[in-house]
Amino acid sequence: MLELAALCVLGSLAFSALGLLVASRAQTIEAVSGLMNTVMMPMWIVSGVFFSAQRFPGALQPAIRALPLTALIDALRAHMLQGAGLAQVAPQLGVLGCGWWFASRWR
Repeated sequence: MLELAALCVLGSLAFSALGLLVASRAQTIEAVSGLMNTVMMPMWIVSGVFFSAQRFPGALQPAIRALPLTALIDALRAHMLQGAGLAQVAPQLGVLGCGWWFASRWR
């Protein structure tokens, strides 16, 4: 249960930092909305939330694996469905941590 909470908190931090990064670049609320759609819509499509990420071409797989939503989805699925611990989802945690660190430092 504590591991699941840690995954959720790290995912929340990563997406909060991403939201702050995008919001800090715009001057109006409408621009923030448009930029968030530009960032999030492709992530929703290719990350495995609605469709399997493995169905996309092999050339796109490294980019898909680097997305924070893909990392969060894979880590949550592995933990909840297969009982994986934090050590088994370390690559996904690394992607989320790097995304949080990068986005929080770049704004």
